[in-house]
Amino acid sequence: MNGNGQTGSGWGYAVEGRPSTMLQIALRAVNRNGHSPQLLPECNGESCDWVRRVAECLQNGQCQRAILFCHDACLACCIANKVPGVRAAAVWTVAQAERALEQLGANLLVVEMADRTFFECKEMLRLCCEEANCPPHVACILKELDGHAHR
Repeated sequence: MNGNGQTGSGWGYAVEGRPSTMLQIALRAVNRNGHSPQLLPECNGESCDWVRRVAECLQNGQCQRAILFCHDACLACCIANKVPGVRAAAVWTVAQAERALEQLGANLLVVEMADRTFFECKEMLRLCCEEANCPPHVACILKELDGHAHR
């Protein structure tokens, strides 16, 4: 649920630093196709705190899915996956993003911006606007592992 007591149904994006030209063009293309992602918290300094704030947007229902463009995808995933309910996956290619959504039901795609093309940015944004659910067998294991993490 969001701060207004409503569950967000859309998707969002966040960018560490200034968006690249390729990402800006891809965002405009996605908007022209009728998808309007919400801009999630900006990175105002410390990236670990920023990643946590973005992940908390998923946890509190502000949005259902998100894509995060950053400098260090592995670190961002490590932080985001500590927030309950977040299934973050670091992806470098469109094929990896598709697998993360299909096999994990990832609700946070984390993309390193270095060398991303317009096509990659546009396709990853497009994938993020599609609904992805965690497969039951994966959800069961994650729930079991989460219970053991606190012992």
